[in-house]
Amino acid sequence: MASTKKTGLEREEARIGLLTLLAGGIGVGAGFIAFALYHLIGFFTNLFYYGRLSFTFASPEFNHLGLLAIVVPAVGGLAAGLMIKFGSDKIVGHGIPETMESVLLNRSKVEPKVGVLKAASAAMTVGSGQPFGAEGPIIQTGGAFGSFVGQIIAVTGSERKILLASGAAAGMAAIFGTPIAAVLLAIELLLFEFRAKSLVPVAIASAIGAWMHTYLISSAPLFQTPSYYFGGLNSLPFYLALGLICGVLGSGLSRGLYKTEGLFERIGPGQPWLPAIGGLAVGVVGLAAPQVLGVGYNVISGVLNGGYVIQLVALILVAKSVAWLVAMGSKTSGGTLAPMFLIGSSMGYLFGVWAVSAYPEMGVVPAVFAVAGMAALFGTAARAPFTSIVFALEVTRDYQGAIPVVVTVVIAELVGEVLMEESIMTERLAGRGLRVRNYYEYNPLRQVRVSAVMTSPVSSVEADLPVAELSKMMSASDNPLSLRKRIAVVRDGKPVGVIDRRRAEAAASGAGSPTVGDSCTRDFQTIDRGEFAYEGLRTMALRGATFLLVVDEKGGLVGYLSQGDLTRALKRKVEDETLVEGPRYLRRGPEQPQ
Repeated sequence: MASTKKTGLEREEARIGLLTLLAGGIGVGAGFIAFALYHLIGFFTNLFYYGRLSFTFASPEFNHLGLLAIVVPAVGGLAAGLMIKFGSDKIVGHGIPETMESVLLNRSKVEPKVGVLKAASAAMTVGSGQPFGAEGPIIQTGGAFGSFVGQIIAVTGSERKILLASGAAAGMAAIFGTPIAAVLLAIELLLFEFRAKSLVPVAIASAIGAWMHTYLISSAPLFQTPSYYFGGLNSLPFYLALGLICGVLGSGLSRGLYKTEGLFERIGPGQPWLPAIGGLAVGVVGLAAPQVLGVGYNVISGVLNGGYVIQLVALILVAKSVAWLVAMGSKTSGGTLAPMFLIGSSMGYLFGVWAVSAYPEMGVVPAVFAVAGMAALFGTAARAPFTSIVFALEVTRDYQGAIPVVVTVVIAELVGEVLMEESIMTERLAGRGLRVRNYYEYNPLRQVRVSAVMTSPVSSVEADLPVAELSKMMSASDNPLSLRKRIAVVRDGKPVGVIDRRRAEAAASGAGSPTVGDSCTRDFQTIDRGEFAYEGLRTMALRGATFLLVVDEKGGLVGYLSQGDLTRALKRKVEDETLVEGPRYLRRGPEQPQ
């Protein structure tokens, strides 16, 4: 009769239903949070720049404040600085690295006040014209909401991470209407894994968030663009070149951000004055180029639609870069995706103007390169190429651009790999001694079962055997038991204990005639041979064991699993990544007889 006992993997996956149900509720909650943040930004923008009470999303670009506009971003920066100083320093930054830190260092536990303060501070900074986006704050706030649910319900640390990622993905999808990109961002930057238990809840939460975007914010794509012709094979070299340029630019911006942060740290006044100083600098830049103020969604749309003259696009590129570096470097609160999109699209548009004027036979317009550049810059800086590819396609719904966008993004990613050891998301974590790898690999221990890696047959003795006799057997050099560090003790074929040489000798030298069953230790762990080897590693780690006795479906002893057995299971993977083999079909084979 087949065993009905669940394996560790089956027990782990059995909670998908509960996690999916929780993720659905988190998706609804994160959707309302995103709706509130979106309109709170609109409220402060209207208040600061137009003197009216309205929650309608607006752009600071068209204000008539004159020189007074210089101080408005400083006011928002000061407000954020006060929240940071007296609320929580966890809200400093653009949100995603801080959420990653919670996942990697704090078992996905985020204080609820961090989510509230992040949303409020970001609404103030973005609403006052600082050049940030809403995606980082909503990812951190949505993630905090998911983490909160995971702290009031009994879940594991891994499951809390899934709920945090569900909140983050739902928030992002609710702001931008990009459900697939939100799932990919959660996988690339928060989950660091790809399996059903995490994918299903996150996907459900993201889908609900996107649905709420449709009904609460807008059913139209974030950036409405005409249907572009992206060119044929003759345009491929230009997308490759644009990828190289965006890779260099993205790497430069990433390095520049942390250089700027270091500069502000040396200035000295600390919170809450640093964000105010950064905001004042933004106000000066914004006076010359008001298009760089705020999230700039309308400006990105203008660039993607070819609505600006080339001189203005060049000014936007430089001004937005400077304003974003100064503002984010001043230890304030805001997002980075929207600024990267505007800088990348501007760079792509300028490149496109040159390419089209030099090679008009391509038959494309400059704006097609803006779409590719928009995705490539963020993909390089964040080391999230899949997210950036899909995000660019979802926010424009111009899916015919998939091939040139993919080409541009992956080339930019390759350049970033060469020029940067860390990304804009991981540089701060690396400074704290934590290396975040931006690629995923399989774990052989999750693919191979215990029965394939265990040591078998295993040395064992019956529990009724006199311990004095066992001691003699272990002392005899010609007896196989003399080579064993420890021996399993069985009764009717099932393990009841473990005994080693020292315990056997001590028991044999004592009074009476004890049996092995009387003298063995009961301190041992077993594992079913049908389990995956990873379950053996998990049991050893949690129980502090150095070995496990392997049993069959009926509890009979069939093998022995040691740490060495698990290491040998990893050997093939290490060899595949290390050993270089010669060309198989070019090597000279053994000579044949004449």
